[in-house]
Amino acid sequence: MTDESNQIAIKIPQAGVAVTEGTIAEWFVADGGQIQAGEPLYRMETEKVEMDVEAPASGVVHILGPAGETYPVGHDIGFIDPA
Repeated sequence: MTDESNQIAIKIPQAGVAVTEGTIAEWFVADGGQIQAGEPLYRMETEKVEMDVEAPASGVVHILGPAGETYPVGHDIGFIDPA
């Protein structure tokens, strides 16, 4: 059983002033996989830029937003259960 109060949200970041959405091109860690804070977590594409987004915390990754989908900035696409 997980303690939801300790979960760290994974969100679509604001990649630029005019950016309103981003597409997850690829997850670098599988659902249920371990990650360390600062490691590349997923690749995001916008109309102007492609960028790797780092993990905000260490722990177990839980993916809610599959690759290939487009989400608005700030949308929760997953969470990390701290290790």
